[in-house]
Amino acid sequence: MGCWQRLIDLFRTKLKPADREFIETYLDEPGLFLFTQMSYSDQKHSIAMARFLLGETENLKGVDFQSLIQGALLHDVGKVKGEMSRLNRIIVGVIRRLFPGLRKKWGQRGKNRSLRHALYVDLIHPSRGAYMAESLGIDPKVVSLIKQHHDPKTDNTDLELSLLQMADEKN
Repeated sequence: MGCWQRLIDLFRTKLKPADREFIETYLDEPGLFLFTQMSYSDQKHSIAMARFLLGETENLKGVDFQSLIQGALLHDVGKVKGEMSRLNRIIVGVIRRLFPGLRKKWGQRGKNRSLRHALYVDLIHPSRGAYMAESLGIDPKVVSLIKQHHDPKTDNTDLELSLLQMADEKN
């Protein structure tokens, strides 16, 4: 999904029945609960990633598809719906891509201005989401994917994490 589609999705609020059916195929009740805690734009981004991964990886051997797709659907659960304004989401996206040093500097805990809080949420959402998922009994492999999806790639990065990161960059 392109940048423009993500912007358009900031102003929509409800999933299509086909999208709902898709997520229900891969997520159990705790996963669905977590998924519904995300904003519509994060839900659409996650669905686009999962669909992209299904198309790109269908012929790969050794891939844990269930964990990978669940990881794609839940990777942004640490960004809770309503915590960031639409404008701040756009600004955070620009800062994350163009000024990552400022993101870390401005996104410190305790800074209660709304943009600084949005940057803080963006910084901590992988660990926060992993904690939420672990608390609800989500598969440890999926929890690991959620927690590490913004980690730098290394030679030891496992296949599912590498695929998830690639899909996140493209969608």
